[in-house]
Amino acid sequence: MPFILALGGLSVLMALGFALRLAVPALGRLLLPAALLAGFLGLAAGPHGLDVVPRDVMAAWAAWPAVLINVVFGALFLGAPVPSLTAVARTAGPLVRFSVVNAVGQYVVGLLLTWLVLAPFFGTSPLIACLIEVGFSGGHGTASAMASVFTDLGFPAGAALGQMSATVGLVTGVIGGVILIQWGARRGHASQVTAGDAALPQDVSGLVPPEARRSIATGTVSAVAIEPLTLHTVVIALAILLGWVLQAALQALHPAFNGFPLFPLAMIGGMAIQVVAERAGIAAWFDRATFQRLTGLALDLLVAAAVASMRLDLFVQHVVPFTLLMVVAIVWCVGSFLWIAPRMLPRDWFEQGLVVYGTQTGVAAVGLMLLRIADPQNHTTAAQAFAARSIVISPLLGGGLITATMPLLVVRFGVVPMLAASAVVTLAAWLWPTRARAR
Repeated sequence: MPFILALGGLSVLMALGFALRLAVPALGRLLLPAALLAGFLGLAAGPHGLDVVPRDVMAAWAAWPAVLINVVFGALFLGAPVPSLTAVARTAGPLVRFSVVNAVGQYVVGLLLTWLVLAPFFGTSPLIACLIEVGFSGGHGTASAMASVFTDLGFPAGAALGQMSATVGLVTGVIGGVILIQWGARRGHASQVTAGDAALPQDVSGLVPPEARRSIATGTVSAVAIEPLTLHTVVIALAILLGWVLQAALQALHPAFNGFPLFPLAMIGGMAIQVVAERAGIAAWFDRATFQRLTGLALDLLVAAAVASMRLDLFVQHVVPFTLLMVVAIVWCVGSFLWIAPRMLPRDWFEQGLVVYGTQTGVAAVGLMLLRIADPQNHTTAAQAFAARSIVISPLLGGGLITATMPLLVVRFGVVPMLAASAVVTLAAWLWPTRARAR
């Protein structure tokens, strides 16, 4: 019965979140998803608000994100061909380097601020330095996944602060991105759009008119043999199982891996299944759109449950250092776009840098939305380069292996050594030889 109540309660919140988004157009213009609004409604109804949600329901919501995130990452590379590293380097080498500078640089500024200000003056955990990359580059899904890692390492506030970081990043990505497009159009950097056109679409309700509706997935097998949705669910479950085997192997290898989360290993399991399917000639059985729908379902439930079960008391205890961290994060993300992107990206620096800015402050959907505004006819190389870049960056950052490992390394080696290591990686990616800028 608690499961039914938890699922039913979350469904009510999702319906209310969607209705609120429709009723308040400003929420749509900020591109706030219904799941995030549902989570905040649940938070208001929880023990830190009206306190009308039963304790066992709240406990169920708190436990779901750690499970659902494995579905999201397990399906990340299923149903799409895995290109060679040579093809990626040829298509998106500079954008990969810029993405590394931007994302690893988030660790640099976070660790630097923690070392100089947050730890000595506020006594914060050194793990607070990881919250920029976890929330901005990773988003709400990654923040939920890392909650158990932070708790196991003695920083339970990381769960609530990670969700707030992801929310700040999302708003920064949308509002800041539109402002940057308008600035670029006035300065002539955004060659595909004028200043008057650089605004969010008028219809941001999320509703698709009948004439524009399309099928959201394709059946690749007959339901007589196996339901297509069942097949794709089983494949994701196998990817998670492979990840669990890898996790068990790592933990058997050394006790230091006991706190390593499952979700990045589930992603590796999914990549392995995709490669095997391609070589066995059965990759055509996999429909990318179906995997995306299952991922979307898991992510919506994950975000709503994670935000609704946040510990607001822990957030309030860290509100001042967290605010300082967010200010530094925003300055870094905007500054790296304005100053580093034109020096690192030889072609279409504005459009390529913009899609990375949106992705590494909010989520990929924000980055692609900004790109659609700045390059509506897809005349630049940004979309192609971003797709290729994601093959390299996604397994490592924004919820990948580096994201999962960094808190463990900070605890194991300390803030200063990891600050030095992050700075070296950032500088190496920045200074790697490249061709002269084309635009």
